[in-house]
Amino acid sequence: MNHRQSFLKGAVILSIAGAISKILGAVYRIPLARLIGAEGIGLYQMAYPIYTTILALATAGVPVAISILIARKETQGFPGESRRILRVSLVLLTVLGLLLTFLVMASSNTLAWYVLKDGRAYYAIMAVSPAIFLAALMSVFRGYFQGQQTMLPTAVSQVVEQIFRVTAVLFLAYMLYPRGLEYAAAGATFGAVVGGVGGLLVLVVVYYRHRRQQKQAGLSLRHTSASSWDLAVEMVRLAVPVSFGAVVLPLVQMLDAIIVPGRLLALNFSTSQATALYGHLAGMAAVLISLPTIFTIAIATSLVPAVSEALTRQDRGLLNERLNYAFRAGMIISFPAAAGLFILAFPICDLLYGQAEAGVPLEPLAFSAIVLAAFQISSAGLQGIGRPQIAMRHLIITGMLKVLFNYTLTSVPSLNIRGAAIGTVAAFTAGSLLNIVSLRKYTEIKYETGRMLKLAVMTVIMALVTRSFYYWLLSYDIYSHMATAGAILCGVTVYLLLLLVTREMDLEMIRRITGR
Repeated sequence: MNHRQSFLKGAVILSIAGAISKILGAVYRIPLARLIGAEGIGLYQMAYPIYTTILALATAGVPVAISILIARKETQGFPGESRRILRVSLVLLTVLGLLLTFLVMASSNTLAWYVLKDGRAYYAIMAVSPAIFLAALMSVFRGYFQGQQTMLPTAVSQVVEQIFRVTAVLFLAYMLYPRGLEYAAAGATFGAVVGGVGGLLVLVVVYYRHRRQQKQAGLSLRHTSASSWDLAVEMVRLAVPVSFGAVVLPLVQMLDAIIVPGRLLALNFSTSQATALYGHLAGMAAVLISLPTIFTIAIATSLVPAVSEALTRQDRGLLNERLNYAFRAGMIISFPAAAGLFILAFPICDLLYGQAEAGVPLEPLAFSAIVLAAFQISSAGLQGIGRPQIAMRHLIITGMLKVLFNYTLTSVPSLNIRGAAIGTVAAFTAGSLLNIVSLRKYTEIKYETGRMLKLAVMTVIMALVTRSFYYWLLSYDIYSHMATAGAILCGVTVYLLLLLVTREMDLEMIRRITGR
């Protein structure tokens, strides 16, 4: 019971920290977009996927691998191995982090001019490069503490890192904006470096306090006869598969940064126009889509152990119930989010970014809120029943389809940037269907299609009322921003009333998802 309580406490701590970080990471884009505009955001979004892709490939599996090794050695009665694993990992990731940082710096000019097709991205790529080294070191310390089943240091460092990053992004972009958009975008990407420094300092301070406590407790740090090389090989063996899995989406985002502006240039848009349009898609519309996923990711995270527990009990009824409750909760959030972003795409973008034209890609992209939720929840279900390889295979297929659709649809002159948004929706629709079919095959779940249709009808009613209310407010010469805010409030109120009247939302639903 103590181990279960410890696990749940750690999961809650990390979930809260993750939610705070994601909210901060989404919200800061609004003032940033207002400050540097669509073109500046486009430059920022061109450089950032390069950083996240390399970072995921190099370090995503490191915390997992280190935590597994440390937990294993601690359980075997060799606490001294934890420190050796930490030292070996630090050496390995220091070398790898420095090599990758210098590699990105050395190739930044080529990446900007010949890959991204916009030389101004050079400054942003150079500015973000040192963050790779800092993130590599952070991944080692986080893996160490997770292996000790101490989640608080990781959680605190994530939040501190994000606070430092967001503050630096806005401050540096503001300070450098008078020098030009390329410098403002570079200042924004350098925020990742400042955030890395803050997060790493927290982890180092906590680690030395942890060591001091171990010394005061007089713990016997026994260790095995395994060589440092053997530990390094084992760490790499565990980390590589996880890292390759984690790199799929960042890699797709990086390819988008190459493909979408390139296809727009082929349609005779100028470099400035192509960058601005890409900024509307990746730096504005996609950020709004990410907001509802904060909640659906939390639902998916809670679903994995709940499904695993039901499967262990061999209780098919409970398994079926928890999966359906998760889908129900996810759709309760994603249906109205998609509808609201679709019907008020232009007014919302004008309200938040001062760029109503960002509504062009947001209209079709709004529906990705639904298919992303379905993909996340169905992937969690597959992981919970012990079939993560199926979810990973479908993720790879989805990524490949997204690249294919984005390339072909963006090339259609009448679609241009809307084509990239439609491609994203189409790809994740296919991925979701693959997951849902596989989940039904392995769990024999009976999906509540009738309930989903009822939620869809409620959403349509909410959307019609909201849109009518928006135009009614405009007819009284109410300022557009006030009308938008009023319409959103109206939509939320109507939808909540419909949920309560139909009893589609209650506390019992949350309890059953988490298995409490």
